[in-house]
Amino acid sequence: MTLLDAGARLEPEREARLASLRALPLERWTPESLGFLREGVAVTAAGIPMKRAYGSDFPFREPAPLPLGHHGVEGKPSYARGGLSNVWGASVMPFRRQDMDGWPIALEDLEPHYRAVLVEMPFSARADRLGTDFPLYHDHPATLRESSQAAALLRDLEARHARLLDRGVSFGASRLAVQGSSNGKKGCIYCAQCMYGCPFGYIYNSADMIERLRAEGGFEYRPGVLVEEVVEAGGGVVVKGRELGSGAPLDVRADRVFLACGVFSTARVLLASLDAYGRKVRALDNCYFLFPLLRYRRQKEAARESLHTLAQVFLEIDDAAIGSHTTHLQVYTHNELFRKQVGNMLGAVDSVLGPAVERLLLARMLLVQGYLHSDLSPGMTLTLARGVGGQPDVLELAGTPNSQARPAISAVLRRLRAERSSLRAFPLGQALRVGAPGRGFHTGGTFPMSASPGPFETDAMGRPSGMSRVHVVDASVFPSLPATTITLSVMANAHRIGAEAAA
Repeated sequence: MTLLDAGARLEPEREARLASLRALPLERWTPESLGFLREGVAVTAAGIPMKRAYGSDFPFREPAPLPLGHHGVEGKPSYARGGLSNVWGASVMPFRRQDMDGWPIALEDLEPHYRAVLVEMPFSARADRLGTDFPLYHDHPATLRESSQAAALLRDLEARHARLLDRGVSFGASRLAVQGSSNGKKGCIYCAQCMYGCPFGYIYNSADMIERLRAEGGFEYRPGVLVEEVVEAGGGVVVKGRELGSGAPLDVRADRVFLACGVFSTARVLLASLDAYGRKVRALDNCYFLFPLLRYRRQKEAARESLHTLAQVFLEIDDAAIGSHTTHLQVYTHNELFRKQVGNMLGAVDSVLGPAVERLLLARMLLVQGYLHSDLSPGMTLTLARGVGGQPDVLELAGTPNSQARPAISAVLRRLRAERSSLRAFPLGQALRVGAPGRGFHTGGTFPMSASPGPFETDAMGRPSGMSRVHVVDASVFPSLPATTITLSVMANAHRIGAEAAA
């Protein structure tokens, strides 16, 4: 088995600074020693920009000219070793059975593969009320300590759980691909640097699997390669591309190819392979939105406690007024970036209020990150334009509106306002921010699986129509995008396809 990868990596000098930071006891970390982690992270009036990793933009750096046209959309491909797992939020949730209506596979087809992938990665979660609709698929997950704000919110929700469940609101602790301390194994030290990249690597990165596979044997990792086309020929597949260092053309023969380049890059490869220049393919997206939730009571220690800054609480809302699918909400508690954003919102008043901002707002404020099902979300179209005069091909991304999105988000806010006595909090709808398609990095469905695939569709094994030895195994093959996080299901589906192809 050979993995071809562009393989961009963190700069060696930043690796060295990380090593130096890890060697210091936590109590000796200073703003100066942490400064390099925060480089390039600016909080603007429009919100927090795309995450960097350890102060570097390497997860989004192009290894060669690969033009991408953005027209009312956001989102970027990654050519890094480990891809977007260098900067993800580590939230992992499975799909529900009803979320897979219309798919050529059922939840039962994914369940053993959820279990298989979760034992290969760090997983911290709790057995709680989310388990009714969203099983853990893991017998002994680690746990992470909740922040004081998260613990208080969960206590209030638990006190009103019967009312909430009756009204379609389920809740529980977040489920994260993060190593918690368990059975003598070191884990999260609650240093609050998660948004910049865990200095100790406790947040799962798919690049971690490369060394493990190498150690097992029968695996070759080839970085510095750009894949451009896949062509079935002579009972196998020819992978065409080039060496990034020299620009030399590259042809690799394989019995079978599993394509997992991420939705944008997979589309670039497949459209070129099918000579489908100028052909629009539809992409699905989960509409991404943010708003503050202001608690009735403040937690005095919120700004000073040791904590992790990933999602702390999950809320799932099943409300016909929103739509026929659940809406997924992730609740974040105090983060040092909150202070900067509140300052932007308050403007000149911020300097007048001074310390009162922490007392009146930050100790009570939570941030909610929400996702809608793809049926309710704007999407996009992808079109590959052939390069002219030796110039590279251009992948054009254009947003496609969905008139249901804004009413659905308004219905979410109404539901939360109606439950304010249970939440002991109310949403600040005035501060709502809705991302353009692609902003939440939950995009897929460009080559959806179908029981009877036609052009630009795939079968249940991810094989594009007309191909028998090329399998697409990323989110490109999902026929719809449930609101719950998609990464775990992408991994489980890839494991399913790989296991069945190898059988």
